[in-house]
Amino acid sequence: MALADCLDVLSTPRQRLSPEPMEVLGQLLGLIHCRTWLRGSFLDSTLRVHGLADRAQVLLGGVPLGVLERTGPLDALPISVPDTGAQLDLLVANLRRISYGPLLEDHKGISGGVRSDGQYQVDWEIRPLPPTDLAGLRFWAVEQIVGPAFHRATLEVPEPADGFLALPGWTKGQVWLNGFALGRYWDRGPQRTLYAPAPVWRARLNEGVILELHRPGERIELCDVTDLGPTDPGPTG
Repeated sequence: MALADCLDVLSTPRQRLSPEPMEVLGQLLGLIHCRTWLRGSFLDSTLRVHGLADRAQVLLGGVPLGVLERTGPLDALPISVPDTGAQLDLLVANLRRISYGPLLEDHKGISGGVRSDGQYQVDWEIRPLPPTDLAGLRFWAVEQIVGPAFHRATLEVPEPADGFLALPGWTKGQVWLNGFALGRYWDRGPQRTLYAPAPVWRARLNEGVILELHRPGERIELCDVTDLGPTDPGPTG
């Protein structure tokens, strides 16, 4: 199920002149979705997000345009908007929080506005997406989804036991098992498995839900040992 198709199930939109940080909307963790309509034309323009914390996926007309990160190599994306205009979506993720030093006032989301060349964009629809309650999601079979989407899988086990989930080929996202948030994953690593403790499992049928932000893999693996990725043994002798 594409994330864009279930925004109203997950959150109530807030109308704002400009994007606002998560904390202003009462949100501390997760994602925040910002949407506006670009009034064309902007041909061969440059899109910039000011005060980004920490990572924004940019979609134009529902098509992924690129990714901006506060500490990444890109601080802008090329953008072209026709005379008829286009819908601009920004899905912003909170990756971490600063816990010491002079930068403790680290607001998440977007705190400085969004600009196409020299023009700031206004009239935004903002949805906080922690996400915490997935009960309202309704899944159906589709061949391919472009962009952020929820995926559902079922798995039968004879009895609950500790296990570890691996997601080979998946890119970045979050996993829930029977409604319990196991954690986040990223193909950058280093960790390659998520701990799925015995109390979260049910005898027989279990449901897994994955919010994949980019490209899904073809399978999910249930392992009996953890894989923390490459480790540094440290100096010897």
